[in-house]
Amino acid sequence: MRVLADWVGHVPPIEGEGGESRSVAVVGAGITGLVAAYELRRRGVNVTLYEASGHAGGAIRTTHADGFLAEHGPNSFVTSGPVEALIEQLDLTNDVVEAVPGANRRYVVRDGRLLPFPLTPGAMLGTPLLSLKAKLRVLLEPLVRTRTQDSDESIASFVRRRLGREVLDYAVDPFISGIFAGDPETLSMAHAFPRVAELERQYGSLSKGLMAQRRQQPGAGDRATDGNTGHLMSSPPARARLISFVDGMQTLTDALEASLAGTLRLGCPVRLVHRQDARWVVDAGQDGASRSRLVDAVVMATPAHVLAAMELPAAMRRFSAPIERVEYPPVSTLTLGFLRADVQHPLDGFGVLIPATERRTLLGALFSSSLFPGRAPDDCVTITCFVGGARQAERAREDTDLLVERVLLDLRQLLGVQGEPVFAKHVYWSRAIPQYTVGYQAVKDAADATEAQNPGLYLSGNYRNGVSVGDCVASGQQVAERVAAYLARAG
Repeated sequence: MRVLADWVGHVPPIEGEGGESRSVAVVGAGITGLVAAYELRRRGVNVTLYEASGHAGGAIRTTHADGFLAEHGPNSFVTSGPVEALIEQLDLTNDVVEAVPGANRRYVVRDGRLLPFPLTPGAMLGTPLLSLKAKLRVLLEPLVRTRTQDSDESIASFVRRRLGREVLDYAVDPFISGIFAGDPETLSMAHAFPRVAELERQYGSLSKGLMAQRRQQPGAGDRATDGNTGHLMSSPPARARLISFVDGMQTLTDALEASLAGTLRLGCPVRLVHRQDARWVVDAGQDGASRSRLVDAVVMATPAHVLAAMELPAAMRRFSAPIERVEYPPVSTLTLGFLRADVQHPLDGFGVLIPATERRTLLGALFSSSLFPGRAPDDCVTITCFVGGARQAERAREDTDLLVERVLLDLRQLLGVQGEPVFAKHVYWSRAIPQYTVGYQAVKDAADATEAQNPGLYLSGNYRNGVSVGDCVASGQQVAERVAAYLARAG
């Protein structure tokens, strides 16, 4: 990997010198980078947004074909106040579609059967998803001693300790697959689900903590997750909406891209970033040419592994090793369309998640055409399937024909699918979702230290502030505020 010294003597001429207004380079035009650039431009900052690929939006992409709609990545997301404001600013209010009321029904597979996941204490007591022994174990949770060690703990260890093995296998494990495509044995409870870990620290019990929160905020719940399949196992809080758009999720990123006309450089990878006096030089290439730009601040809104591939000076590499080692397991998304008459299951809910103990190809599947209108022709249904992740990484890499064959075997047994698909869209993500593994504090500390030692440099993205679309929107907004404050102090 080339070091900064290799570039001395042949750095291209720098643009933007001599009286130019404050300027910022944003590297990476996924949802985080798009929002960061949008918010900075709204503040009057001169922004250049660099994207190595030929399109903006990152994992958020939508395909329309033969009357079917296929999402390449996230299928929906949960709104918040800032998200609602962004939708209004982009004039997308009339394009929003809310999930149907039946989306509250989520299924989990046990012993080859689809069982509704219990969303209330009463439903939990009556569900066949858990044995009587497991239900009694849950009721005894307030009596479990609080963990006194300060060391990080895996999700699996936390759940076994407080709720028992069966709850881990049939409630938590599929949920983790839905959000992170990850392994609860390796993911950190404190970093993947900090609010849950805080309940034990503050109240000594999850049950006591939840009851205390309900007393403080009647009717409020925990925010649902909106990655690929994570929202299958949780419900949106009061006042929030689970939404997409009439023409799919790409509507949001397309609108952000349109608002950034003249600032976005597609197919323009950033090769080198280094500090020059009190400013930053960004060297980027497009069409075989290389040009450098002098800016006041840089926002790195890229996946963590992109940093490892860049040519960076020692000052930026000094603390970055933990960031560059963040794991991203592969995931394949397979959107299948069937004639409605060829699917026996009513698809009366959001979808289904499958525990690892069931030993299936599928991590889970969304009943996409039941969730939002316009996802399939009137006589058809759309089922979006997810394969791979940390559980079976090798399966995600299989070719389309073999993958369809494997997935159809599960769908025939679980949903009563009888015919062949009339539509198929396969999208392979070689690096899908960052894994917040045990010891992840080292990654966050590395990001903090890198910023502290490099004034004007900001690291942002789903490896740092949460993996959902809502988290990424919030991350983009927050980093824009931080950059604006830095520019104001520097000015």
